[in-house]
Formats: sequence, structure tokens, C-alpha cells
Amino acid sequence: MDDEGRVPIFITPNSCCPDIFNRQKSNIHKPCLAQHAAFIIKNDNNDASWLRSDFPRLKKFVDFYINNFRHENGLYYWYNDSAIGVDNDPCTFYRPDKSSASIFLNCLMYKELDALCYIGKLLGEDISYYNSEAENLKSSIRNNCYDEKDGMYYSVDLNLLPIDSTRHTGAPRHWDCLIQRLGCWSGFMAMWSGIATPEQARRMVKENLLDQNAFWAPYGVRTLSKYEKMYTIKASGNPSCWLGPIWGISNYMVFKSLVKYGYTSL
Repeated sequence: MDDEGRVPIFITPNSCCPDIFNRQKSNIHKPCLAQHAAFIIKNDNNDASWLRSDFPRLKKFVDFYINNFRHENGLYYWYNDSAIGVDNDPCTFYRPDKSSASIFLNCLMYKELDALCYIGKLLGEDISYYNSEAENLKSSIRNNCYDEKDGMYYSVDLNLLPIDSTRHTGAPRHWDCLIQRLGCWSGFMAMWSGIATPEQARRMVKENLLDQNAFWAPYGVRTLSKYEKMYTIKASGNPSCWLGPIWGISNYMVFKSLVKYGYTSL
């Protein structure tokens, strides 16, 4: 981690920040460090003492996201499509810089804030600021990413021109993002993170997940709905194909999402 709280997303044996990534213009480590620490702590009888000296650094990492990757509407965005983990998710892949408020990223960030608060409470730290940030993010995700028409959570597009006071003066836009109605498995992370309401979860499962022409396949959950024009099944690398093929990690996270909301049989 550098002095600002940036943790590189890619390292080599000889360099923390290789030349292929410009440190100032790239994504950083995904927001899951506090979550990994919380996992260890929960499995060690809630003993967080080993992390006490490094807790300020963990806060600085989260603060870097808050200060550098958050839109004015409260949602978080990828800087670009490099090393996002869901390689060619069309909501981010080949999109302009800072334009993708990915539901994948925002659900990770919500859980990261939640994990940070859990650890801070065990250490007797004042975590009121991060509690507030978590609640604000939950509200922003619910307000901007849930689509009532489809009963599904989506990523949103932030790539809007600034409001120009000399144009369209009669009715300037009153929205700050546009929902991307692209059926990606990551929408179900709104259940994994506990953001979806029970009614929203019911619709997500019944109207989207179990649709055999969308996500539900004989051997798992498709990474992209079969309805989407980008849908394809092929082997590839850099990027790996997340346009339909069934991945172990996405299936596991959807499984955890279902269990969280009581869907133990379908």
C-alpha cells in the first residue's frame, strides 16, 4: 500500500506497479481486504487483536475508494475495464473510463464497508462514519440499480455529459445515471450482499434466475442471460469469457445468495 491507501491490482516479483498499469489511471485491488480479514477473525472466535496495528491501514484502503472511485450519486465505479475479475462483462468491457457503476463492484464495496465496521467494533474503534457510508451506499444501490420493470438489479452508466446551462434550458436532465438493462449474473450479488429486499429477491429468483432462456442452464447459472445479443460460449483468455459460460465462482456466489434469502430448494 502506498501513502494514499492505494493497493495495486497487479504485481510482479520485481515490481508492485508494473508499467502496463499507470498507477494514477487504473483500478486498484478489489474491495475485499476487510472481508478476508473478517473471515479469519470470525473463524478465530472473533479475535481481531492481531489486526489492531494495521487497522488504520485498512481504513486508509477503504478511504481511497471513497475518495477516488465514488460518483456524486453515491455509487462506485471502475476506472477502466482492466482486471475487473469478470473480464468482458459488457457493462464495463470497452466502456469509457469511469463510466461503469458496476453492480458487482458496488456490492463488493458494501460488504467491504460492513466488514470494516465489524472489525472496528471488535477493536473498540469509532466506526460511525463507515456505518453511515454503508447505509448510504445501500440506499444508492437500491435507488439506482434496481429495475422495477424487470425485477432485477443492474449496473448503471455514468457516462453523461455535464448539464450545460445554455442548452435544453426548458427541461435539463434530472437524472445522474442510466440503468443498463443487461442481464448479468452479478445482479444476484444484490442478494449475496443483503441489499435486495425480500420482495425484490423473490422477483429476481422467480422472474430471472429460473428462466431457462435467461440464466438457468442444466449445469449451472449462465454468466450472461441468453437473451442478450452479446451471449456467446467460447474459450478465451485475456479476457476470459464471461458472456454466458458457467463459472464456479459465480455459481457459488449465486448459491450463497439463494441460501441467504431462504431459497434452499427451487
